[in-house]
Amino acid sequence: MAKNYRLIVQGGLQEVAIDDNGDGQYRAEVDGKTYEVELESVDDNTLFRLWVNGERIPIAIRREGMSLDVFIGPDRYTAEIERSAGALTQTGPAIEGEVRLTAPMTGQVTEVLVAADDHVQEGDPLLVMVAMKMNNEIRSPAAGRIVDVAIEAGDAVDQGDLMLVIDTEAE
Repeated sequence: MAKNYRLIVQGGLQEVAIDDNGDGQYRAEVDGKTYEVELESVDDNTLFRLWVNGERIPIAIRREGMSLDVFIGPDRYTAEIERSAGALTQTGPAIEGEVRLTAPMTGQVTEVLVAADDHVQEGDPLLVMVAMKMNNEIRSPAAGRIVDVAIEAGDAVDQGDLMLVIDTEAE
């Protein structure tokens, strides 16, 4: 049985389902795509060997409470575990005010799915970007109105670059 997680990665909502097949073998579903994952701890559960669909990826993870710092090669990603496993249908803490959605990783925007003045719900897809040879659908971390779209399809973005601004009070 898969465990479901909601992560806020670099400001964007990511839903992940993970099936533990035993012996460090997992099946992960991210935005409707399935990945075969093998994870092996190298030291005290901070440095890992990771294979995704047979491709080795160097990774280090530092966890503090519900916060994760994930280092993939030279790139650093931050994530917050929004809710515990199996809680995808529960309502979480509301995000209020202006949400500045930044690029979760260095990559290229391939598709922008919203425009200024569009109203979105939490979890709605906002844009698609390619990073590390994978399409990543970036979803809204909160309900609200898009007040600024700072990127367009074809733009290259660096981790932390502003992509969208959502006004949650205008919902």
